[in-house]
Amino acid sequence: MAPPTVPADMDNKDFLRKTANEHVLEHEDLPNGLRKISMHIGEQVFPVYLGYQKLPELISELKKLDADKIFLGYDEMTYKHCAPKLEAELTKQGLPFQRCIMGLTESAKTTKTLDMILETFLKGGGSRKTVMMPVGGGIVSNTFGLAAGLLFRGIRLVQCPTSFLNAHDAAASSQKQAVNHSGYKNIIGLYHVPTMVLVDTDFYSSLGMVQMKAGLGELTKNAALFGGVHYDLMKKTTKVKGWKLTGEDLVEATFTGIGAKDMLLKLDPKEKHIALLFEYGHTIGHALELTEGTITSHGEGVAIGMLGASYISEKMGIMSPEDRKEHDALVEWLDPEIYLPDRDLTEEVLDKVLHDNKRGYIPEKEGHAPFILNKRVGEMHYPNIYYLEYVPVPLVKEAIVYVVDRMRKRGYSSATPSETKTRRAAKPLKRHPSSFVYDADLPDAKVAKTLEQGITKDKSIKFEAKN
Repeated sequence: MAPPTVPADMDNKDFLRKTANEHVLEHEDLPNGLRKISMHIGEQVFPVYLGYQKLPELISELKKLDADKIFLGYDEMTYKHCAPKLEAELTKQGLPFQRCIMGLTESAKTTKTLDMILETFLKGGGSRKTVMMPVGGGIVSNTFGLAAGLLFRGIRLVQCPTSFLNAHDAAASSQKQAVNHSGYKNIIGLYHVPTMVLVDTDFYSSLGMVQMKAGLGELTKNAALFGGVHYDLMKKTTKVKGWKLTGEDLVEATFTGIGAKDMLLKLDPKEKHIALLFEYGHTIGHALELTEGTITSHGEGVAIGMLGASYISEKMGIMSPEDRKEHDALVEWLDPEIYLPDRDLTEEVLDKVLHDNKRGYIPEKEGHAPFILNKRVGEMHYPNIYYLEYVPVPLVKEAIVYVVDRMRKRGYSSATPSETKTRRAAKPLKRHPSSFVYDADLPDAKVAKTLEQGITKDKSIKFEAKN
């Protein structure tokens, strides 16, 4: 398949910095205390309502859609933590609803789950006037979002993200809906734009350290990409407060994260050229995430991947040692954690890097892998419109060894793998693997080598209806 045609005005090295400096997220502070954001995906625009402890006001906005009922989609944890408060408010405001509860992990994000959601919807009397409302993280948003796109060839979708990462990085700023199949992630899906998004950062209160760091990891990446307000945000948050932010801090952080997505998705709605920049840090980070026995949150994995990218940038003469130090400080402020199995992971991670989804945008070059690289905080390396540079495979391998060694020792240094010295005592991962979802609050969680094994062995789908 031929690469997409790219507008000529974007094909220059100064376009991104100019866009980042000039971008202003369209928003309005409403009398009821909500902030109304206009989110752009290409030519399509939808409202994102954002607030802290503003559930009654958010449901009032939902009520304006005049739905015959609200079809609520939960996972096991959001049903426990979010449903009581949400459903009480729906009842108070006279909005009928039906609920469907899916499994918690990626193993439940399947066509079987999708089929059960569709069956629950149809047997429960759902119609074209019904609004689909996923309540949860990315797995819930994707799976129920796909169902919304399929039912009657598309019913209204109102996303209600309850995880920090999902609020600013996916549900409030994406039209991509999908499930997994045959071992491939997000392989069956479609594009379906939300009608609106409702975000109450009070729902984040049920999240533990890992979920908060997951959201902050993607914002750390944005700081490296764009600098400016995105860099300033991290200086005010992770640098001085770590991951423990207030509800008001989280409103600002969510707003800033949505702003980054609005800026580039307006120009590249299907993420085929300039919006590929959001993949920065993902090449090594995602490969580590997918390596058997490795456990980390997505955002922490991205931040760890940024360390590999900066290692490569300096080795290739793209980034100076001083600029790398400033770049890597962003990751230090986040202090990402990862559980690494006790074996040599180099070849496994390298294999996944060499099958990364950014292949195909630029011509294949034997012995090289495409990487998005940073020049300094707020300035990306620009070899072409896709921001993809050819990196020799031996250097990729060296970067993987460096990152794995650095994270095993849990110290921060810009030395080569053989020279790595930590500035603090090495510390192993202390938390239980199951805490990578909602701390210790998981049903029947068991210590295991992988996240999927560490979660409940209950059936992946449960559903109930309430009219």
